[in-house]
Amino acid sequence: MKSLLFAALLLGACIGARAEGDVDESAVVVLTDDNFDATISGAKFALVEFYAPWCGHCKSLMPEWAKAALALKEYSSDVILAKLDATEHKTAAGKHEVQGYPTLKWFVNGEVAMDYSGGRTADDIIRWVKKKTGPATVEVGSIEALESAQADNKVFVLGYFAQLEGDDHAAYEAAAQKSDDATFLKTTSAEVAAKLGITSAPGYALGRTYDDFGFEAVSGAGHPAFEGKAAGEALDDFIKAEKLPAFTEFSQETSQAIFGSGISHQVIIVAPGESFAKGSDLFNTLVEASSKLKGKIVMVTAKVEGDNGKPIIDYFGLDKDSTDTQVVGFDSAGGKKFKFEGPVTAEALAAFGEDVAAGKAKKFFKSAAEPAEPLDKGVAVVTGNTVESIVKDASKDVLLEVYAPWCGHCKALAPVWEKLAKRFAKVDSVVIAKMDGTDNEHPDIEAQGFPTLIFFPAGEGAEPVPYEGGRSLGDLTKFIKKHATIPFELPKKKKKGDENKAEEPAKEAEAAAEEQKDEL
Repeated sequence: MKSLLFAALLLGACIGARAEGDVDESAVVVLTDDNFDATISGAKFALVEFYAPWCGHCKSLMPEWAKAALALKEYSSDVILAKLDATEHKTAAGKHEVQGYPTLKWFVNGEVAMDYSGGRTADDIIRWVKKKTGPATVEVGSIEALESAQADNKVFVLGYFAQLEGDDHAAYEAAAQKSDDATFLKTTSAEVAAKLGITSAPGYALGRTYDDFGFEAVSGAGHPAFEGKAAGEALDDFIKAEKLPAFTEFSQETSQAIFGSGISHQVIIVAPGESFAKGSDLFNTLVEASSKLKGKIVMVTAKVEGDNGKPIIDYFGLDKDSTDTQVVGFDSAGGKKFKFEGPVTAEALAAFGEDVAAGKAKKFFKSAAEPAEPLDKGVAVVTGNTVESIVKDASKDVLLEVYAPWCGHCKALAPVWEKLAKRFAKVDSVVIAKMDGTDNEHPDIEAQGFPTLIFFPAGEGAEPVPYEGGRSLGDLTKFIKKHATIPFELPKKKKKGDENKAEEPAKEAEAAAEEQKDEL
């Protein structure tokens, strides 16, 4: 769950406003409630995006969807890429049980065949559709055909066989059917095979083309992915290890490839952009280190300047003004962060990557600076570094809110939280606290969403209690009374003079009514 929150934060931070006029959507078919059934039933194959106009991820997908639609229109008249505004055309969206955005569904002869399972770049979409509409593999019989396939595919695999039959060929076809990560080519030509360094049949190679690296071919001969495994089993591991270049710069466009690569551990290097120039010391260091970590680690770079690096810098609490190379490790499946220390050498990075993959690297948690004032409207302000002294103080019962500054529910809760702090201001054993979960972390506090409310009872080794009740002043007060380890008495209201006694019942009723309104 935490990794999902991380992905949402990174992707959300990457999504900027795009001028729709810059995107050619002429090949995207626009669906409505009125034309949905007729359009889809009239197409042999249709990939449909159910979207919401306000959805950031839908905006991010738009240019890739449009680019794929143009390419697929040329590829086959049997295929359409379409979109439907699910917030406006609710009949069609409801019929197909759309519950989130974007939802992508594949239709064959007017019927839903499956949910889309590929990546979110134009290349991913095109490759996925071609595989679903044509043969899983494509035969290339000449150098010219290979070069054409190389130009059309960012990542491809080539299988070389003496004959296009037999167990090895069947295993290759089966692997091609299951994989969405590469285009599968096959040949019986020794000349074609030799072009990618394959010298004997059966043999395999992967070709990839990325900016800064150009075209690179990796032979399967002697590759660790094939050690002790049959070709069919090994191909998935081979592609997973080699489909990305030595390192990938983090951006909106590459985030899916990085975190959806099938490898859940990353080593992330943040530095000024010029440090990553091809042929620089850092460039060569990363290439060497990456060669030792293939299949275990995805190496990611982020430039300290510009918008693309900001989500990484913010999430890991790095120094945005530093000109030094900063390195962290990440387990995106478990949401764990690791700290690299020492000189940035290929040997040190490779060793750090091995430790990250094994979960043995030094963990770290970010913390904001301690505030000059410990209280904000009566609420104790907690940072990552003060969790131990404030939240885990064995002499206090502490109710903590983990919030995000941008969270609407957190903003709605704020006045109630402040009233709660005021109510307990004179109870020395109870602390009402808050921590900005986007700037602070602690190993014993896991916020799976915002706001997260957790009660930490007094006493050594006491287990924290998650709060899942109502959010009125009364509900929160009752919860504290129920779970507090140290007995307390809330101060009673000051009595008015005898002449005001008649007014007290009405005022108390008014206060009670106000408490009821605090429910969120």
